[in-house]
Amino acid sequence: MRSLNIFQKFRLFPAEIPCLQGKRSSGRISRILSCFLIALPILSATGCNPFSYGPSGPRPDLSIAQVTDLGPIPANQDILGRDGGYSALFQGNSVWVYGDTFLARPDAQNRTLISDSWSFTTDLSAQTGISGFQERLDSTGAPTMILPETPAEQAFNQAHNINNCQAQPCGARWALWPGAIAVNPADGSALIFYMLVSAQPGAFHFQIIGSSVATWQNLQSQPQRPALNPPIVTNHPDLMFTANEPEFGSAAFVSNGVLYVYGCGIAANSSDIGCRLAKVDPSRAQNRSAWTFYADNGNWSSNIGDAASVYSGGGGVSWNNYLQRYVAVYSQAFSQNVMIRTSPNPEGPWSGEVLAFVAMQPSSGNVYDAHGHSEYDANGGQTIFVSYSRSTPAPFSSEVRVVAVTLERPASPAP
Repeated sequence: MRSLNIFQKFRLFPAEIPCLQGKRSSGRISRILSCFLIALPILSATGCNPFSYGPSGPRPDLSIAQVTDLGPIPANQDILGRDGGYSALFQGNSVWVYGDTFLARPDAQNRTLISDSWSFTTDLSAQTGISGFQERLDSTGAPTMILPETPAEQAFNQAHNINNCQAQPCGARWALWPGAIAVNPADGSALIFYMLVSAQPGAFHFQIIGSSVATWQNLQSQPQRPALNPPIVTNHPDLMFTANEPEFGSAAFVSNGVLYVYGCGIAANSSDIGCRLAKVDPSRAQNRSAWTFYADNGNWSSNIGDAASVYSGGGGVSWNNYLQRYVAVYSQAFSQNVMIRTSPNPEGPWSGEVLAFVAMQPSSGNVYDAHGHSEYDANGGQTIFVSYSRSTPAPFSSEVRVVAVTLERPASPAP
């Protein structure tokens, strides 16, 4: 879950929104998003237009032929709700990672909220929905986290666990929110991007500290977060990017031995939703000095300050064989719309956005976290499969829902 999607689910500007001042709520999505109706006139009055995306580019060379809702991703019965839903084909499985996950009963650490979770399946045909999902379970049968907490994070979270609080403020926690997954074909390992978040009790009381990437060797092991010396972010030696830098990990893929990574949005600047592009040898992804950043006009720079926005919107990016284009799929802010852009190259030029489909109405607020899942592309890429997150009526509940989208290329001109 990246900055733009967090903005839709959790984040506005608490100091400017009366309904959020001093708020100490349960953090339910429905209560948080209800404040957006109040916030929108404030944003407009202050000259901040949340619907502005800047230059849109030419219309994509495609149309939408058919859209089919395939229902929610099956989940462990102990999961009340979760969001996110990036995926990749890893060691013969489609592996999915999720953000905040609410549990119906406490896990082995007496938690009913974990900041990430994961599931995997060998079902690689999504035409009638995806089945066969499994989760790694702890000793109580509850799903486990994918990203390991440091001993300090684990101790802090246990001390502030709202189910057995030993330190104030109860409910404060360190959260690890996963982003894109990329697999390195050279050695079969995977990279999981993530953000570290300091969350306090109540809606909107959290701060993104920075972002990074963990390496993952196989399904039987845990991903490994880096340990940088000297650290880039004080007291957090695993973080490769600060809150003042692009949130790299919004999308990632390996092409011709190069790892391309998009960073959409800057945590410290909520009005910035531009997507920057970086590239690096995947075997050196945890070495910040090995990264270069697209600086526009065909130029790449080792200076992150030179990074230029290549498009706006967020979401996942993958190559589509049918279109012979890269495709970006994402949620349009403050709507139920899921959008598509295309480009012949990772750096662009990216097309304008086109509506892929209108998502199913959530019980409150808007849908978010729309991602494409290229391991399921069918009919040579003409049919793609897109997931999105939406709230459902029960307390703390949500679902990740899948939609099949059939694309159509423009007709060839008559000879």
